[in-house]
Formats: sequence, structure tokens, C-alpha cells
Amino acid sequence: MELRISAIDFNNLQEELFRNVPDECAAFLATETAGDRIVARSMQVFDTHAFEQSRHGELSLSEEAQIAALATLKRQGHGAVEVHTHPGSGSDTTFSRFDLEQLPAFARYVQNKLPGHPYGALVLGEKGYAGIAVTESQEALVLRVVGERSAIPCWLDTARLSESGPLPTKEQRFDRQIRALGPEGQRQLRALRIGVVGLGGTGSQVAQQLAHLGCNEVLLSDSDRIEGSNLHRLAGSAWWDPHLRRKKTSNIRRLFTRVNPRSHITAAGSLRTSKTLEHLKQVDMIIGCVDNDGTRLILSELAAAYLIPYLDVAVGIERTDKTRLGGRVAFYLPGGPCLACADDLDFEEAAEDLESESLRHIRIERGYARDRRVEAALMPLNTVLAGMALIEVLAFATAIRPVRPFARYDALTNHVITQRVVVNQECPVCRPAYGMGDRQSVERYALKDSSGIRFYTRPARLLTTVRAYRLPVNGLGGGYNNLLLVRRVGKY
Repeated sequence: MELRISAIDFNNLQEELFRNVPDECAAFLATETAGDRIVARSMQVFDTHAFEQSRHGELSLSEEAQIAALATLKRQGHGAVEVHTHPGSGSDTTFSRFDLEQLPAFARYVQNKLPGHPYGALVLGEKGYAGIAVTESQEALVLRVVGERSAIPCWLDTARLSESGPLPTKEQRFDRQIRALGPEGQRQLRALRIGVVGLGGTGSQVAQQLAHLGCNEVLLSDSDRIEGSNLHRLAGSAWWDPHLRRKKTSNIRRLFTRVNPRSHITAAGSLRTSKTLEHLKQVDMIIGCVDNDGTRLILSELAAAYLIPYLDVAVGIERTDKTRLGGRVAFYLPGGPCLACADDLDFEEAAEDLESESLRHIRIERGYARDRRVEAALMPLNTVLAGMALIEVLAFATAIRPVRPFARYDALTNHVITQRVVVNQECPVCRPAYGMGDRQSVERYALKDSSGIRFYTRPARLLTTVRAYRLPVNGLGGGYNNLLLVRRVGKY
């Protein structure tokens, strides 16, 4: 089982626990279940008065301190991971014999107090750790610190990197890239699991650059098909794609196969499905290249709940009295400021984006809303913003420089402005959702799954099967209507 904690929280935890070295110290992490892992939401570090010495000389938490801490966790509905230190253990940090003897009984005690939550135990040294998770049985608890790489202890970062294995010795395609980033930087890129949401003008170029960089595992999310108006800005597309009604995900999969045949690409379709949301919970980074704040709200909430870095790319063109061309790149690192903290989320627009299609059409027809689905676009502008975003991906993965969380680009003046944004403690998005995992219920944004039967308006000569069905008419009990439905077999 994996325990995910933000780099900000882990560094604070280390600082508090090792403040009184050589004395041991302990803390409780408030955790939430997040799929097959757990995430740390907050922590309570115990002071020296909370410990008592056993007859064998070992330090342990007093019963009063345990009861008070567990009562707080129970009121908040969290699980618990107990953390204590072994100062001076170096990289060979392990549980002592006394720890292992006490663990089973204490685990049962905690699980009785906090039913429905797994229990974990961690022992930290200055350069190592050991972990045990207890559910129905015991298993290893893997510590994963999430955040800017320069803020992650090197001994933890090296352990994670070893899981990806060495680079192929005969692989020469990345030779010049390795000369710039080093072999370790290339392994970092290859080890990242990245989700790209939105595969239009910006998203297709982001995906293309990920393929050339050598990112092996990518999740694609977009439900749209290629249209003629997409060809001037869609990387990897061909003139015949609109005629075949090729999906944008299929276009990017084809692009990856041509550039990096060893890559593993998952095409999940629309973001607002349970399947796609479930896939996104498992990635190491989300890159959002969408054109509406409704999707940004969903991604911001999911990233905060599951402690996933979220890089958002936005492009804007306004032709009014004063022409504006530009965009911005915003990078949310768990524990840091989000899009809402930076006032980059319009909640009124987000509410419109998340309403049903039928209601949106009615509001547009009656003048209560405008159609924001068709916006001006320029491929060179998309290219600049995609490049800025991928530089931040390199900074995040390889630590070539600190991550620049918020930056704006003005194409008319050719200026890049770095914004300084701090966490808003009253933020309605990242603060309530932070570290809440499955309790945040991001699945509420998922639309009902379709039955697999869809309506098409393609020419009859391109259809696989055409059948007439007698289906009940909605709202007319017992009434029937002859509808022509098409079931498509195979890929376009």
C-alpha cells in the first residue's frame, strides 16, 4: 500500500520529529482512503510530555495521549498512520523488536476505534524509513512524497526512481536529450504517469512533446472527434480525419505510436465518466488543456483530494476595442495555491459549463448565456503556451530549476510575467478537498454512462449496420415511436 503525502507536509513533519534529537518523537497522520492508496491530510506531532518510559527503557505514547488523538481523528472521520523516529539509524532504518511486538495489538486497538480505515505504522530515520500497513493482513507501506523534486529528500527520490529500472543501453534516440538532462533526468521523465485532459490545439501539442520527451505512460481524455475546423491547429491530424470522424484520442495514440512505439497509451474518453475519473486518480501528474472553467474546477478538486500535481494551460484571444493575445500556465503542487487561490476560476462560468446540454441550449437561445464553445485560435500561440508548460514539466521532473507555479504570457508585448500567489486559507476548492481522497466524491461530476447505442448523422454508405427499433417515447407511458438507430462496430 502507498502512503502519499505532500512535500510541504513531509518536510514539516521531519522538522518537528527530529527537533529533539537524539530523543525519539512520534506523530499521528490523519489519512483518507484514495483508491488502493492512502493520502495524508494533516498531522499531530506529540510533545515530550506525551511519552512515558517502559520498564525495559523504551519510550511509548501515554494512554491519555493516544485516546485524545484517536478521539479527534474519529470525530473528523479520518484514519491514522502512526509515525515515530529512530534517530541515528541512517539508511538502515527498521522497526525494533519492541515495535514489532506491540504493533499487532495496537493496530487492532486503532482499527476498533477507527473502523473502516486501514492502519499504518512508519519509522523514520535521517536517511531512510520502514513502513507497515495493516488491513486484513500486513503488507509493506510505501512512502511517496509528492511535490517539487528539489523539496523531496534525495534518499526517497532515489528509491522511487529505482522502480522504473535503467535506461535501455542501445537506445540512442534520446542521446542529445540525455546530454541536457542527464540519465537520471531521462529516467524521471520515463517514470512519470501523466494524464492529459483536452486534446485540442494546445493539448495535442502537449501530447506530441511528451511523446518526443520519452514519457512512456500517458492517459488521454477527450470525447470529441476531429472536425474540419480543427485541422489548422491539431498536431498530428490529417486532412482525411474529419471524413472518417476520427476521435482526437485516436489521433494522439497514432502520434505516440509513430514517435515512441514502446509507450503505453490509455484513451479514456470524456472526463465526466466514472472510468476516466478513476484513471486520473492513479497518475503522477495531470495536464489540463481545456477551454472551460467547469472542467478546471473538477480537475482542481480531484488534484487537491488525491494530492496530484496539476498543470493547467490556458490560451485566450479577444478581438474587442483592444486586441488581447496570450495565455497562462498554472501549476498546482499539493499544499500550494490552486487556480481558485489565484482567482483564475470563474465559478459562474463553471456552473454554466457543468449544467446539462439541453439547459445550456435553452439559456443560449433566450439570451441568458453565450456560446463559449467556439473561440478564436492560433497554432503559434498554442505552441508557445505548450512549450512553457513542458518546460515546467521538465523543472518538476528533473529539478533543472525551481517550478514557476503561475506565469502569464502576452503575445503582443512578448512578455512573460511571473505571478506570486499564496494559499488562500478560505479557498472553497483546495482547502476543503485537500487530502480527502475518496471522501471528496469527485464521481458526483460523472454523467450517466451511455448504453453503447449512439445517434449518428454520417452518410449511409459509411455505416456498419442500420436497424429500426420501436422504443418508448419519453414522457408518454406505453407510447412507441419508430427510431432509426445505428450501432457502430469497430474503429473509425
